[in-house]
Amino acid sequence: MSEKKTFRGRIELKADSDTTGEFTAEFATLGVIDHDDDVTEAGAFRDGQETLVEAWNHNYSELPVGKGTIREVENKAIIEGRFFLDTQSGLEHYRVVKALGPLQEWSYTFEITKWAVGQFDGQEVRFLQGLDVWGVAPVERGAGIDTRTTSIKGAKGAIGRHSTATTDAAWDGPANEARARSGEGAAYYARIYAWKDPDGDPSVKSTYKFPHHVVASDGTPGAANVRACQTGIGVLNGGRGGTTIPDGDRRGVWNHLAGHLRDADVEPPELKAISARNSGSNDTPEEDEGQTREGEPSGPTPGVVSTQIDIDLLEV
Repeated sequence: MSEKKTFRGRIELKADSDTTGEFTAEFATLGVIDHDDDVTEAGAFRDGQETLVEAWNHNYSELPVGKGTIREVENKAIIEGRFFLDTQSGLEHYRVVKALGPLQEWSYTFEITKWAVGQFDGQEVRFLQGLDVWGVAPVERGAGIDTRTTSIKGAKGAIGRHSTATTDAAWDGPANEARARSGEGAAYYARIYAWKDPDGDPSVKSTYKFPHHVVASDGTPGAANVRACQTGIGVLNGGRGGTTIPDGDRRGVWNHLAGHLRDADVEPPELKAISARNSGSNDTPEEDEGQTREGEPSGPTPGVVSTQIDIDLLEV
């Protein structure tokens, strides 16, 4: 029996110079009812399982175009992968996926090894408790449940905007940064910061700038802080000495922070054009992308795209 399950997911392409072809895609949200009335439970994916990156639309007549490793990070399932850029097909897939951004989705093929039927939030569902991933492939279409693309590494370091809970409580940037865990992956820090240094080590906090999410005592990222977002935009506009991130990243960072402010029903300040910022006026905003630690920001980050994920379930 064959089933198709689709998710909108996050993808981060880590190679802008076509030298590594690395990417990270968030392809499933655990513990929620999906469109097929299934609930994927934590532990359903084998953490550390290696899998193929298949050709476009699961074209099994072609050789694999990459490989990756499955991970579960909190309530998300992700794949950390790499396209084979030393092959023509692998290079083409990398470039197409990078260029398509939110227009492109992902589909994962796996076998259900353990499942059960029961009630969840008053609804009868199937619980997916064990999955053997056969491969993942870029595809054309899908639908998703609260998963999204976070960033794509390219010329810009802004981390893609996302919607979360917000708070207008007092903000202490250094204290929240101190509570953030060290040695985590880019997906973790994307839930705290708005900008990442594309050339920095993604597991090091100093690679990131413009922190604006509340971090719990155990290091779990939480709500976006309204005051931190407003401060970050002020830094983008030259306040507190301004920012050192590339000018081309400013719009992306502004988009990220402004999105949180709009989620809180707060109208964001405009982004000043570079000339206006330097002269102290507030003219037409420029058209670029970026993020914030400079408020206390610090470092380049991959760009963000919204992508979707298709998952084919092969049930035996």
